[in-house]
This record gives sequence, C-alpha cells and structure tokens, in this order.
Amino acid sequence: MRKFDLLEKVEVYQIDLLIYLSNVGGTATKKELLAHLNIGDYFLSKLIEGLATLAKKSNGCFSIEVNKQTITFQTKPDYSLHTLYNEMIIHAPMYRILEELLLYGTIDTSRLCEKIGISYSTYFRKLNELNNLLAEFDLSIQNGYLLGSELQIRFFFTSLYLVTDPKHQLKVPNIDPRIYETVNSIQQILGTPISFLARKKLIIYLSLLKRRNAQKIIQDYNKQDFFFSNKTAINSQKRFIEALRKTHLFKRIDQVLGLFLVYYSFKMLPSETILLLLFMLGEEIIPANAHCLKELDLIERYSNFFIRTLNQEFLKFMKEIYPDTCLNHTHSSILHYYLTSTGYHHLIFKGHIDYYWELNDTKWAQSRHSMTVYRFIDYLKETYPVIFVDETRDTVLITKYAHAISFYEECIKPKISVGIFLEGDLLYKKKITDWWIQYIELTALAQAEPLVDNKFYDLIISNVDCSYLRKQGKYFFILTNYNEKKDITDLDQLLYTIFYSSTKS
Repeated sequence: MRKFDLLEKVEVYQIDLLIYLSNVGGTATKKELLAHLNIGDYFLSKLIEGLATLAKKSNGCFSIEVNKQTITFQTKPDYSLHTLYNEMIIHAPMYRILEELLLYGTIDTSRLCEKIGISYSTYFRKLNELNNLLAEFDLSIQNGYLLGSELQIRFFFTSLYLVTDPKHQLKVPNIDPRIYETVNSIQQILGTPISFLARKKLIIYLSLLKRRNAQKIIQDYNKQDFFFSNKTAINSQKRFIEALRKTHLFKRIDQVLGLFLVYYSFKMLPSETILLLLFMLGEEIIPANAHCLKELDLIERYSNFFIRTLNQEFLKFMKEIYPDTCLNHTHSSILHYYLTSTGYHHLIFKGHIDYYWELNDTKWAQSRHSMTVYRFIDYLKETYPVIFVDETRDTVLITKYAHAISFYEECIKPKISVGIFLEGDLLYKKKITDWWIQYIELTALAQAEPLVDNKFYDLIISNVDCSYLRKQGKYFFILTNYNEKKDITDLDQLLYTIFYSSTKS
C-alpha cells in the first residue's frame, strides 16, 4: 500500500506532478509534465490551478509559478511534499472512514456522509476501494466495523499514523500523561534509551489500546494462530510464546501494562502483554543494546524458533559466497539484530504502508550484488516455501535481505589505508586534513588518518614531495592545492584503481 493510495485521483496527479518537479530540480516545461503524467492540456491546467489555490492557503510554505511554458515548484526549508500530503489526506474520504473507525469503533453511515459531504453511493464506492487496500493487512470493514486480528488492527493504525503524522493528535496536551509515564516505564525496563521513532510507535499503540478498550471492541482471544501472521513452524511458535510468558521481561511489562489499564478500570485480557511484546519485537522497539535481548535469545534457542533458522541460513549462504571472510564483533552484532528484527516483523505482521513515493525500493535490483540477492531468495523459496505468501510482504522481506547483503559486503570489503601529511599554517592544515579524511572515507573504499611515522600505507597524500614520505606508501599522491577540484577528481580515480587492483590480486 502506497502512502497516497488514500488520496483522490486528482490529488494523486497533483502529488505526482510535484514529485516530478522535485526530481528535476523544481522547474519543468509543460510538455515534459504532459508526457510524464500522460494527460491533456486542460487537465494539466486544472491540476496547476488547484495547486496554486493550495499554495495560497499554505501561507508561503510552498509556491507554484507558471511562466509561459515552464512551471516552477518551491518550498520553505521546513516544508516538504510529505507535509502537503498530510494536509491533503485529512480531507480524503477513505482516510475519514478510517479515522471514524479509530475514533468511534464503528461507522454511522448517515452521520459520516453528512460530516464529510459525500453521497451514499460515493461512500460505498470508497468503502470498496478501501477494503481492497486493507486486504493486504488481512483486514476488512464489514457492517460498520473493522474486522481482523487485534494485533493487525493496532499495527495498521500505527503504520498509518506514522506515515500521515497527525501532529494535532499526538502532541501534548492531546496525549494522556499516563501514556507518557507508561512509555518511560517500558524504557526503564529495557535499561537503555529507545529511539524517537520507537517512542512514537509506543505512544500510538497505547493510545489505540486505551481507545479500543473504551469502545469495548477488543476480542478476547488467546489462540496461537492469531499471534503470528506467517504459519511457518507453528509448534516452535507455540513453544516460543509459552517460554516468553515465563521471562523476566514479560513479568515486568505485564506489571506496567496492568497498572496502565487498571487506572482506567479496564479489564486486562490474558493475551494483552504478549501482544505488546510481539509488537515491540516486530517494530524494533527494543534497542540493539538492551540487556533483555540475551534472555530473548535463550528462549529463541529453547523453542528452536524459526527466526534463528533464517539467520543461520543467511550467514551460511554469505560464508559460501565469501568463504574466507569474517565480520568483527560490532558488525556481527548489528547484522544479527537487523536480521532478527526483519524475521520477527515478517512472521508477526501482514501489510506495509510505504512512506516514500515509490511502492518499493528496488535499487538493489540494478546493483552489482543483485545476483547474490536473487540466489539467496531462490534458495529460501525452494527450502522454505511457506515464508513467501504475499507479493507485497515478500518484496519488503527481499529488500531487507538486499540491505543485509549490501551491509555484509561493505563490512568485508578490503579498505585502502591512506596517510595524509600536509605542511602549512598549523590550524588551517588541520582543518584541511580533517576535510580530506572525511571525503576519502565517504567513498567507502578507504580509511584515512593523519600520517603516522614508521607506518606503511597503501596511499600517501601530501602537498610536499619528499622521498621519506614516498617510502611510507605503495602509492603517492601530491596535491596541487589544499582542495583543488582536479585533485579531487584525480584522487577518486586513483582510489578506484588501487581498490580494484587489490581485489584482483
């Protein structure tokens, strides 16, 4: 599901037009826009007219200027297309239907149609379109209610709020202070600060929990089938849930969650703490350095949890591709956390709302390691076919593995050692040395540092030509000036030459 699938057709064209202008630097000809959007002159003029009206209402946050045959789009630094989208979507009928379900738990068709100014026929047409989108999340709206597993409903609304960012609903004083206290208590249990995004997810989740309890529409279920959307290795999933209930983490979260619900006189259902923990695992709420991950790792081992199998398959595959390589402890820990989080998300949830303009990030498909990605995915499909059940979810999982493969390859890539020695003004040469170090390391091909005496480097960079400097490096590069453009171009070429000659040898 794309972020702007909820918008009206005209608004989608308007956003697409602005995306194109942004991608080409802000200005394009009418001919280019007509070709890109595949529309006629009249419709293009209506789109621009509508955007010009929105621009006037934005108090100068963005502007659309038409100068004969060119159109120019400009925004303030603190304003983006996503901001404009968020302002558009609050009026979109499909979003208003979802908002009604969130706020009231059910839909009064007559009241909603009157409130948003649409006919009954338009409402039912939009409802049908919305159900087609919700199918990806294994959810549907029937008889005025949103149907599906409780965890999926909470995951969907959390995902929706994250990409639409309804600031007016997620800021003080709109958020109950008790929710902030509970989030802080959870952070204290984890023993390490959680990210801003993780806090936001927990705030939305607990807000949903409070609201849905007040609406009395939470299903009282305790079946294992509902805990994981993917049914791979069900017996190990059951063992994992049983073991999770016995952990210190479960007991402490259970206590905090119980205090949160009892404050409002809500009954705490038996599965409530499990739902929260699974949400935290699948949405990367728990930081990579949290001490409770060791306890979770133990129960993953005990239950022979399928995520461990996936992680082992990935590492075994990478070892076969790169047999004489090994990650250091830091890189290994980062990769393990990333793979485990990816596995949890895929097993627990269905559906994905893409924040960015294109549905899927497929840049890896054209990259040099695309064949490695395809080989690994083909192996998984053959060995564990039940993992891949839905095209959208599969694409998200494949993209995650593509990122993991890219990370692994970057970690094992041999780095060119570069020593930098500059003569000149004491403070200025330090500033320029730091600049060159940062620039060189951005290439991801080399590690640079101020020259250390008696240390041999692959490359020495200097603004003085001395024989003793040349002896400290396999290659020597002399600068024309501190940061001439030609020096930058020539050095880029030399770095690539050194790198690829070292990989072939």
